[in-house]
Amino acid sequence: MEANSPRNVQCFSVYLPQINEATNKYEAAYTQCLDTASNATKAVEDEVAGDRATVTQQAGGICALYQACSQKESSLDFFECYNESAGSAVTTSYDIQTLSKNRWQYVNSRYQVIAYQQQNCTDTCADAYVKETTALYAALDACLAGGGFVTPSTTPTSATEPSTTAEYTTEYTGYPTTSPEIPTPPPGF
Repeated sequence: MEANSPRNVQCFSVYLPQINEATNKYEAAYTQCLDTASNATKAVEDEVAGDRATVTQQAGGICALYQACSQKESSLDFFECYNESAGSAVTTSYDIQTLSKNRWQYVNSRYQVIAYQQQNCTDTCADAYVKETTALYAALDACLAGGGFVTPSTTPTSATEPSTTAEYTTEYTGYPTTSPEIPTPPPGF
């Protein structure tokens, strides 16, 4: 077959749409990986929103105690107020610290899992894309060199004709299906 024959030109009309389809599948799968990670991150944020509100409320309460002390005109009342407020704030500050440390560790570990799963997902998609497009370009090159071509509706007929389909996996695995119980602060907050 001649290098510029009409049949060779047909090679492009057969393989370029398949290459474009592979690129579109890759883009969709890659985007799904990112969307899944974004949704998982939002779910973690939603999950700990109540704890954030608790810490904010407790910290605001401590600040309010100290602000009230700052308004005292008498030095005796001023220092007495700060002394009592500091004593009251110690327990609350410790509770804030404990809850914050616990939630920080939890959120950090969840974010690490999400980042790992996102990377794994995008790597899997990239691998499938590279394999699929490599097979398609090899088939295109073979067709252009004068070999036959496989139409989009035809399955490869020999071991030398590569398969042009690949599986794109965007499923995340490893996420906890239930959230662990978040301890409630002791009464008096």
